[in-house]
Amino acid sequence: MAPIRVLFFTTHLGGGGAEMQAVRVANQLDPAAFEVHVAVCRRGGAYERLLRPTVRLHHLAPARIRSSTAGLVLGAWPLRRLARALAPDVVCSFMDGANVVAALAVGRRGDRPRVVACVQNTISQELGTSRHPVKRTVRALIQRTYPRVDRIVALSRGVAADLIDNVPDTAAHVSVIYNAGLDDQLAARAAQPLDDDAPAIPRPLVVACGRLAHQKGYPHLLDAFVRVRRETGAHLWILGEGPDRAAIEAQIARLGLGDAVRLLGFRKNPYPYMAAADLFVLPSLYEGFGNVVVEAMAVGTPVVASDCPHGPGEIITDGVNGLLVPPAAPAPLAAAMIRVLGDPALARALAERGQARAQDFHVDKIGAAYAALLRGVTTGTSLDTPPAFT
Repeated sequence: MAPIRVLFFTTHLGGGGAEMQAVRVANQLDPAAFEVHVAVCRRGGAYERLLRPTVRLHHLAPARIRSSTAGLVLGAWPLRRLARALAPDVVCSFMDGANVVAALAVGRRGDRPRVVACVQNTISQELGTSRHPVKRTVRALIQRTYPRVDRIVALSRGVAADLIDNVPDTAAHVSVIYNAGLDDQLAARAAQPLDDDAPAIPRPLVVACGRLAHQKGYPHLLDAFVRVRRETGAHLWILGEGPDRAAIEAQIARLGLGDAVRLLGFRKNPYPYMAAADLFVLPSLYEGFGNVVVEAMAVGTPVVASDCPHGPGEIITDGVNGLLVPPAAPAPLAAAMIRVLGDPALARALAERGQARAQDFHVDKIGAAYAALLRGVTTGTSLDTPPAFT
Protein backbone atom coordinates (compact mmCIF):
# COMPACT_ATOMS: atom_id res chain seq x y z
CA MET A 1 0.00 0.00 0.00
CA ALA A 2 1.32 3.45 -0.92
CA PRO A 3 2.13 5.79 1.98
CA ILE A 4 -0.50 8.36 2.91
CA ARG A 5 0.69 11.76 1.72
CA VAL A 6 0.15 14.42 4.39
CA LEU A 7 0.72 18.15 3.95
CA PHE A 8 1.00 19.97 7.27
CA PHE A 9 0.41 23.72 7.10
CA THR A 10 0.92 26.60 9.49
CA THR A 11 2.10 30.18 9.19
CA HIS A 12 5.55 29.87 10.77
CA LEU A 13 7.61 27.19 12.55
CA GLY A 14 8.83 29.07 15.56
CA GLY A 15 7.94 30.69 18.82
CA GLY A 16 4.95 28.79 20.20
CA GLY A 17 3.42 25.55 21.35
CA ALA A 18 1.23 25.12 18.27
CA GLU A 19 4.24 25.27 15.98
CA MET A 20 6.16 22.81 18.14
CA GLN A 21 3.17 20.48 18.07
CA ALA A 22 3.17 20.55 14.28
CA VAL A 23 6.88 19.69 14.22
CA ARG A 24 6.55 16.86 16.72
CA VAL A 25 3.61 15.25 14.94
CA ALA A 26 5.26 15.60 11.51
CA ASN A 27 8.45 14.00 12.84
CA GLN A 28 6.61 11.18 14.57
CA LEU A 29 4.66 9.78 11.61
CA ASP A 30 6.23 6.57 10.31
CA PRO A 31 7.95 7.32 6.96
CA ALA A 32 6.99 3.84 5.76
CA ALA A 33 3.30 4.68 6.21
CA PHE A 34 3.24 8.45 5.65
CA GLU A 35 4.92 10.76 3.17
CA VAL A 36 5.15 13.98 5.15
CA HIS A 37 5.39 17.54 3.82
CA VAL A 38 5.26 20.79 5.82
CA ALA A 39 4.32 24.16 4.29
CA VAL A 40 4.79 27.54 5.99
CA CYS A 41 4.02 31.10 4.93
CA ARG A 42 7.15 32.59 6.47
CA ARG A 43 10.57 31.00 6.33
CA GLY A 44 13.24 31.06 9.02
CA GLY A 45 11.32 29.77 12.04
CA ALA A 46 13.51 28.47 14.87
CA TYR A 47 11.82 25.06 14.77
CA GLU A 48 12.52 24.38 11.10
CA ARG A 49 15.89 22.86 12.01
CA LEU A 50 14.13 20.30 14.22
CA LEU A 51 12.32 18.66 11.30
CA ARG A 52 13.60 15.21 10.44
CA PRO A 53 15.33 14.69 7.07
CA THR A 54 12.39 12.59 5.89
CA VAL A 55 10.07 15.63 6.19
CA ARG A 56 10.10 17.96 3.18
CA LEU A 57 9.69 21.66 4.00
CA HIS A 58 8.00 24.09 1.57
CA HIS A 59 8.14 27.89 1.92
CA LEU A 60 5.16 29.76 0.50
CA ALA A 61 6.71 33.22 1.02
CA PRO A 62 6.31 35.97 -0.05
CA ALA A 63 2.63 35.11 0.37
CA ARG A 64 1.28 36.26 3.74
CA ILE A 65 -1.93 35.72 5.65
CA ARG A 66 -3.18 39.30 5.78
CA SER A 67 -5.55 41.25 7.96
CA SER A 68 -8.66 41.20 5.83
CA THR A 69 -11.07 38.79 4.26
CA ALA A 70 -9.51 39.49 0.85
CA GLY A 71 -6.06 38.91 2.29
CA LEU A 72 -7.03 35.56 3.74
CA VAL A 73 -8.56 34.46 0.45
CA LEU A 74 -5.45 35.59 -1.46
CA GLY A 75 -3.26 33.80 1.08
CA ALA A 76 -4.95 30.54 0.12
CA TRP A 77 -3.67 30.65 -3.47
CA PRO A 78 -0.03 29.59 -2.81
CA LEU A 79 -1.25 26.71 -0.66
CA ARG A 80 -3.76 25.71 -3.33
CA ARG A 81 -1.02 25.61 -5.97
CA LEU A 82 1.19 23.49 -3.72
CA ALA A 83 -1.67 21.13 -2.90
CA ARG A 84 -2.43 20.66 -6.58
CA ALA A 85 1.23 19.92 -7.31
CA LEU A 86 1.69 17.48 -4.42
CA ALA A 87 -1.81 15.93 -4.52
CA PRO A 88 -1.79 15.08 -0.79
CA ASP A 89 -4.34 12.77 0.71
CA VAL A 90 -4.72 15.05 3.73
CA VAL A 91 -3.98 18.70 4.49
CA CYS A 92 -3.52 19.08 8.25
CA SER A 93 -3.33 22.68 9.46
CA PHE A 94 -2.49 24.23 12.84
CA MET A 95 -3.98 27.43 14.35
CA ASP A 96 -7.12 29.29 13.36
CA GLY A 97 -5.76 31.53 10.60
CA ALA A 98 -3.98 28.61 8.94
CA ASN A 99 -7.07 26.42 9.35
CA VAL A 100 -9.20 28.98 7.53
CA VAL A 101 -6.63 29.30 4.74
CA ALA A 102 -6.42 25.51 4.36
CA ALA A 103 -10.20 25.20 4.11
CA LEU A 104 -10.33 27.98 1.52
CA ALA A 105 -7.39 26.56 -0.43
CA VAL A 106 -8.73 23.05 -0.75
CA GLY A 107 -12.24 24.10 -1.70
CA ARG A 108 -15.08 21.72 -2.46
CA ARG A 109 -13.74 19.64 -5.37
CA GLY A 110 -14.82 16.03 -5.30
CA ASP A 111 -11.23 14.82 -5.61
CA ARG A 112 -9.87 17.29 -3.07
CA PRO A 113 -7.63 16.26 -0.19
CA ARG A 114 -9.25 15.73 3.18
CA VAL A 115 -8.79 18.62 5.59
CA VAL A 116 -7.95 18.23 9.27
CA ALA A 117 -7.98 21.51 11.24
CA CYS A 118 -6.09 21.52 14.54
CA VAL A 119 -7.56 24.07 16.96
CA GLN A 120 -4.96 25.24 19.48
CA ASN A 121 -6.87 27.80 21.55
CA THR A 122 -10.33 28.73 22.75
CA ILE A 123 -12.31 30.75 20.22
CA SER A 124 -14.25 32.58 22.92
CA GLN A 125 -11.06 33.82 24.61
CA GLU A 126 -8.80 34.30 21.59
CA LEU A 127 -11.33 35.91 19.25
CA GLY A 128 -14.32 36.67 21.45
CA THR A 129 -16.38 39.68 20.42
CA SER A 130 -13.30 41.70 19.50
CA ARG A 131 -13.73 44.55 17.02
CA HIS A 132 -10.16 44.12 15.79
CA PRO A 133 -10.45 43.61 12.01
CA VAL A 134 -8.16 40.57 11.92
CA LYS A 135 -9.99 38.78 14.71
CA ARG A 136 -13.40 39.66 13.31
CA THR A 137 -12.36 38.33 9.91
CA VAL A 138 -10.98 35.10 11.31
CA ARG A 139 -14.01 34.52 13.53
CA ALA A 140 -16.42 35.06 10.62
CA LEU A 141 -14.45 32.69 8.40
CA ILE A 142 -14.27 30.08 11.16
CA GLN A 143 -18.07 30.07 11.29
CA ARG A 144 -18.11 29.52 7.54
CA THR A 145 -15.26 27.05 7.04
CA TYR A 146 -14.97 24.87 10.15
CA PRO A 147 -18.28 23.05 9.62
CA ARG A 148 -17.12 21.85 6.19
CA VAL A 149 -13.65 20.50 7.05
CA ASP A 150 -13.41 16.73 7.39
CA ARG A 151 -12.12 16.63 10.96
CA ILE A 152 -11.22 19.05 13.74
CA VAL A 153 -8.65 18.16 16.38
CA ALA A 154 -8.99 20.08 19.65
CA LEU A 155 -6.00 19.90 21.94
CA SER A 156 -8.06 19.66 25.14
CA ARG A 157 -11.59 18.82 26.17
CA GLY A 158 -12.12 22.42 27.22
CA VAL A 159 -11.15 23.72 23.78
CA ALA A 160 -13.45 21.16 22.15
CA ALA A 161 -16.41 22.22 24.30
CA ASP A 162 -15.71 25.90 23.63
CA LEU A 163 -15.53 25.29 19.89
CA ILE A 164 -18.82 23.40 19.83
CA ASP A 165 -20.48 26.14 21.88
CA ASN A 166 -19.34 28.76 19.39
CA VAL A 167 -19.70 26.75 16.16
CA PRO A 168 -22.40 24.12 16.87
CA ASP A 169 -22.20 22.65 13.36
CA THR A 170 -18.77 21.23 14.18
CA ALA A 171 -20.04 18.92 16.92
CA ALA A 172 -20.16 15.80 14.76
CA HIS A 173 -16.54 15.93 13.68
CA VAL A 174 -14.46 17.11 16.65
CA SER A 175 -11.84 14.84 18.22
CA VAL A 176 -9.67 15.53 21.25
CA ILE A 177 -5.96 14.71 21.04
CA TYR A 178 -3.74 16.35 23.60
CA ASN A 179 -0.56 18.08 22.52
CA ALA A 180 2.70 16.17 22.50
CA GLY A 181 4.49 17.77 25.42
CA LEU A 182 7.75 15.87 25.06
CA ASP A 183 9.79 13.74 22.72
CA ASP A 184 13.00 11.74 22.91
CA GLN A 185 15.10 14.84 22.20
CA LEU A 186 13.83 16.86 25.15
CA ALA A 187 16.08 15.33 27.83
CA ALA A 188 19.21 15.89 25.73
CA ARG A 189 18.20 19.46 24.94
CA ALA A 190 17.47 20.14 28.63
CA ALA A 191 20.97 18.92 29.52
CA GLN A 192 22.63 21.52 27.30
CA PRO A 193 24.21 24.57 28.95
CA LEU A 194 22.40 27.87 29.15
CA ASP A 195 23.05 30.38 26.39
CA ASP A 196 26.31 32.31 26.59
CA ASP A 197 24.46 35.52 27.40
CA ALA A 198 22.39 33.98 30.21
CA PRO A 199 22.94 35.33 33.75
CA ALA A 200 24.48 33.22 36.48
CA ILE A 201 21.81 31.01 38.05
CA PRO A 202 20.54 32.55 41.32
CA ARG A 203 18.76 30.63 44.08
CA PRO A 204 15.95 30.10 44.50
CA LEU A 205 15.00 30.53 40.86
CA VAL A 206 11.47 30.70 39.42
CA VAL A 207 11.05 30.43 35.64
CA ALA A 208 8.07 31.33 33.44
CA CYS A 209 7.94 30.85 29.69
CA GLY A 210 5.54 32.32 27.17
CA ARG A 211 4.80 35.24 24.92
CA LEU A 212 4.79 38.68 26.56
CA ALA A 213 1.10 39.23 25.90
CA HIS A 214 -2.14 39.69 27.82
CA GLN A 215 -3.05 36.00 27.64
CA LYS A 216 -0.06 34.95 29.72
CA GLY A 217 -1.04 36.92 32.83
CA TYR A 218 2.39 38.33 33.68
CA PRO A 219 1.09 41.44 35.51
CA HIS A 220 -0.56 39.12 38.05
CA LEU A 221 2.63 37.08 38.38
CA LEU A 222 4.65 40.23 39.06
CA ASP A 223 2.15 41.42 41.66
CA ALA A 224 2.43 38.01 43.33
CA PHE A 225 6.19 38.00 43.10
CA VAL A 226 6.54 41.06 45.34
CA ARG A 227 5.53 38.86 48.27
CA VAL A 228 7.47 35.82 46.99
CA ARG A 229 10.63 37.90 46.77
CA ARG A 230 10.13 39.38 50.21
CA GLU A 231 9.57 36.02 51.92
CA THR A 232 11.95 33.74 49.99
CA GLY A 233 14.52 35.97 48.28
CA ALA A 234 13.67 34.26 44.98
CA HIS A 235 14.56 35.46 41.50
CA LEU A 236 12.27 35.27 38.47
CA TRP A 237 13.31 34.70 34.86
CA ILE A 238 10.71 35.13 32.13
CA LEU A 239 11.44 33.64 28.70
CA GLY A 240 9.60 35.07 25.72
CA GLU A 241 8.99 38.15 23.61
CA GLY A 242 5.85 40.01 22.69
CA PRO A 243 3.92 43.25 22.50
CA ASP A 244 3.67 43.80 26.27
CA ARG A 245 7.42 43.96 26.97
CA ALA A 246 7.46 47.71 27.63
CA ALA A 247 4.47 47.53 29.99
CA ILE A 248 6.02 44.59 31.86
CA GLU A 249 9.35 46.40 32.19
CA ALA A 250 7.53 49.43 33.57
CA GLN A 251 5.68 47.28 36.11
CA ILE A 252 8.93 45.62 37.21
CA ALA A 253 10.43 49.05 37.84
CA ARG A 254 7.30 50.34 39.59
CA LEU A 255 7.26 47.34 41.96
CA GLY A 256 10.95 47.65 42.77
CA LEU A 257 11.74 44.22 41.32
CA GLY A 258 14.56 45.30 39.01
CA ASP A 259 17.17 43.27 40.93
CA ALA A 260 15.01 40.15 41.03
CA VAL A 261 13.23 39.80 37.67
CA ARG A 262 14.93 39.27 34.32
CA LEU A 263 13.23 39.27 30.92
CA LEU A 264 15.44 36.95 28.89
CA GLY A 265 13.61 37.13 25.56
CA PHE A 266 12.83 34.26 23.22
CA ARG A 267 15.16 31.28 23.62
CA LYS A 268 15.46 28.65 20.92
CA ASN A 269 16.06 26.05 23.60
CA PRO A 270 14.11 26.90 26.77
CA TYR A 271 14.55 23.50 28.41
CA PRO A 272 17.87 24.13 30.22
CA TYR A 273 16.22 27.15 31.86
CA MET A 274 13.25 25.04 32.95
CA ALA A 275 15.58 22.34 34.28
CA ALA A 276 17.66 24.91 36.18
CA ALA A 277 14.62 26.33 37.97
CA ASP A 278 13.51 25.48 41.48
CA LEU A 279 9.94 26.19 40.38
CA PHE A 280 8.14 26.71 37.08
CA VAL A 281 5.07 28.95 37.04
CA LEU A 282 2.31 29.43 34.47
CA PRO A 283 0.13 32.46 35.34
CA SER A 284 -1.99 32.42 32.15
CA LEU A 285 -5.49 33.86 31.95
CA TYR A 286 -6.41 31.25 29.34
CA GLU A 287 -4.71 28.50 27.38
CA GLY A 288 -5.56 25.89 24.82
CA PHE A 289 -3.42 23.32 26.58
CA GLY A 290 -0.18 24.64 28.08
CA ASN A 291 2.73 22.75 26.48
CA VAL A 292 5.22 24.42 28.80
CA VAL A 293 3.54 22.81 31.82
CA VAL A 294 4.24 19.34 30.45
CA GLU A 295 7.74 20.33 29.34
CA ALA A 296 8.63 21.67 32.80
CA MET A 297 7.24 18.52 34.40
CA ALA A 298 9.24 16.38 31.98
CA VAL A 299 12.56 17.96 33.01
CA GLY A 300 11.78 17.37 36.69
CA THR A 301 10.76 20.84 37.86
CA PRO A 302 7.74 21.33 40.16
CA VAL A 303 4.95 23.42 38.62
CA VAL A 304 2.45 25.99 39.90
CA ALA A 305 -0.14 26.91 37.27
CA SER A 306 -3.32 28.91 37.04
CA ASP A 307 -6.40 26.74 36.67
CA CYS A 308 -7.42 28.76 33.64
CA PRO A 309 -9.61 27.76 30.73
CA HIS A 310 -8.36 25.40 29.40
CA GLY A 311 -5.56 22.89 29.71
CA PRO A 312 -3.65 23.10 33.00
CA GLY A 313 -6.52 21.49 34.91
CA GLU A 314 -6.48 18.58 32.44
CA ILE A 315 -2.73 18.12 32.96
CA ILE A 316 -2.31 18.72 36.69
CA THR A 317 -4.04 17.00 39.57
CA ASP A 318 -3.85 19.68 42.26
CA GLY A 319 -1.59 18.72 45.14
CA VAL A 320 -0.48 15.49 43.43
CA ASN A 321 1.73 16.42 40.47
CA GLY A 322 1.55 20.21 40.68
CA LEU A 323 -0.40 23.04 42.28
CA LEU A 324 -3.33 24.87 40.68
CA VAL A 325 -4.47 28.37 41.64
CA PRO A 326 -7.22 30.65 40.32
CA PRO A 327 -6.25 32.79 37.34
CA ALA A 328 -5.69 36.54 37.81
CA ALA A 329 -5.34 36.05 41.58
CA PRO A 330 -1.92 37.24 42.84
CA ALA A 331 -2.46 36.30 46.51
CA PRO A 332 -3.17 32.56 45.94
CA LEU A 333 -0.43 32.45 43.31
CA ALA A 334 2.09 33.93 45.72
CA ALA A 335 1.03 31.54 48.49
CA ALA A 336 1.44 28.50 46.25
CA MET A 337 4.88 29.61 45.05
CA ILE A 338 6.06 30.28 48.60
CA ARG A 339 4.71 26.90 49.71
CA VAL A 340 6.73 24.99 47.10
CA LEU A 341 9.90 27.05 47.54
CA GLY A 342 9.71 26.62 51.31
CA ASP A 343 9.04 22.88 51.41
CA PRO A 344 11.77 20.79 49.74
CA ALA A 345 9.90 17.52 50.38
CA LEU A 346 6.79 18.85 48.66
CA ALA A 347 8.86 20.18 45.77
CA ARG A 348 10.53 16.78 45.28
CA ALA A 349 7.21 14.94 45.42
CA LEU A 350 5.54 17.26 42.90
CA ALA A 351 8.56 17.03 40.61
CA GLU A 352 8.70 13.22 40.71
CA ARG A 353 4.98 12.75 40.17
CA GLY A 354 4.96 15.50 37.56
CA GLN A 355 7.71 13.77 35.62
CA ALA A 356 5.69 10.56 35.62
CA ARG A 357 2.56 12.42 34.48
CA ALA A 358 4.46 14.05 31.62
CA GLN A 359 5.02 10.64 30.04
CA ASP A 360 1.29 10.50 29.29
CA PHE A 361 1.92 13.28 26.77
CA HIS A 362 4.90 11.66 25.05
CA VAL A 363 4.93 12.07 21.28
CA ASP A 364 4.83 8.28 20.85
CA LYS A 365 1.32 8.21 22.25
CA ILE A 366 0.13 11.45 20.68
CA GLY A 367 1.67 10.59 17.30
CA ALA A 368 -0.11 7.24 17.29
CA ALA A 369 -3.42 9.02 17.89
CA TYR A 370 -2.76 11.40 14.99
CA ALA A 371 -1.73 8.53 12.73
CA ALA A 372 -4.98 6.70 13.50
CA LEU A 373 -7.01 9.83 12.82
CA LEU A 374 -5.24 10.56 9.53
CA ARG A 375 -5.75 6.99 8.36
CA GLY A 376 -9.40 7.14 9.30
CA VAL A 377 -9.97 10.46 7.53
CA THR A 378 -8.23 9.20 4.41
CA THR A 379 -9.98 5.86 4.18
CA GLY A 380 -13.30 6.90 5.65
CA THR A 381 -13.23 3.77 7.83
CA SER A 382 -13.41 5.60 11.14
CA LEU A 383 -13.77 9.21 12.10
CA ASP A 384 -14.56 8.47 15.73
CA THR A 385 -11.06 9.02 17.10
CA PRO A 386 -11.03 9.01 20.90
CA PRO A 387 -8.90 11.26 23.08
CA ALA A 388 -5.25 10.26 23.22
CA PHE A 389 -5.80 9.23 26.84
CA THR A 390 -8.07 9.91 29.78
